[in-house]
Amino acid sequence: MKKIFFSIFVLAAFLFACKKDNNDSRKSVKLNEVFSLKVNQTAELESDGMRITLLEITEDSRCPTNTNCFWQGRVIAEFKVEKSGETLIKILTDNPENDPMLSTSFTAFGHLVKLEEVTPYPDGNPIAQKDYVVKIEIE
Repeated sequence: MKKIFFSIFVLAAFLFACKKDNNDSRKSVKLNEVFSLKVNQTAELESDGMRITLLEITEDSRCPTNTNCFWQGRVIAEFKVEKSGETLIKILTDNPENDPMLSTSFTAFGHLVKLEEVTPYPDGNPIAQKDYVVKIEIE
């Protein structure tokens, strides 16, 4: 009986150790398709191997739902873009109106990367980095 329990324990430990963390997984994406990334998740472009990783949400000052704000706020996301051994750090925002240094898109390695959406939308409660999902498109 002890051998059976030990075997089940070892099997469960092995399966748990082999489980992938979806946040750190790399996914394959195509040009001109909107896709989602979580913090520390990487997408690789099928056509030429360019990789993009969402590093973090560095600012989220968007006006929470059911609140009146004098400024609509913004969200700022930091990305790492890599290709052929070269690495770029890029920033995107959903609201570049008050800062001419920010944009909803950037160019890297001959591709245009566009920010489509950042969720969840603030509701007044803190949002953990692991809960953010950014939708982008690469052209």
